[in-house]
Amino acid sequence: MQQQRSGLYAAGNRNLNMAVSVQTLAQIDRLKRLYRLRSRDAIVTRVIAAVMSSSEPDRFIERAAASPDTHYRWISPIIGLELIDFVKAVQARFRSMSLGGAFELIFAEIGEDLAIREAQLTLAIAEPCGARAPVADVSNRRKDGP
Repeated sequence: MQQQRSGLYAAGNRNLNMAVSVQTLAQIDRLKRLYRLRSRDAIVTRVIAAVMSSSEPDRFIERAAASPDTHYRWISPIIGLELIDFVKAVQARFRSMSLGGAFELIFAEIGEDLAIREAQLTLAIAEPCGARAPVADVSNRRKDGP
């Protein structure tokens, strides 16, 4: 485990220390089972990457404050710096918002679909339904040679 973490840090990843609600943590764990991923880090990475591909930090609107009865848990996923920068950019839009609160805004955008939307859109445009690759014209070829 220590070697894996060292490799992740060497590749430019860092910890994103944040407190998230117990409900959000339960949703992360449910998505982890649904997508058969090994860690919460993978879910957090996919959530942020999927939202980052389809929206800008200034697009987010602050939601109602959490109930005073909400319980929080600290998590510290190891993710890429560009993803951390995106969460911090969302956080910077709102005064006194924690990183966990910014992540929960991002997580609320994703729903159940962890696919990166822009990549799906590019594939759909590049290869429309029913499109076929061009077929070589072989009508003028001789049967006994090329």
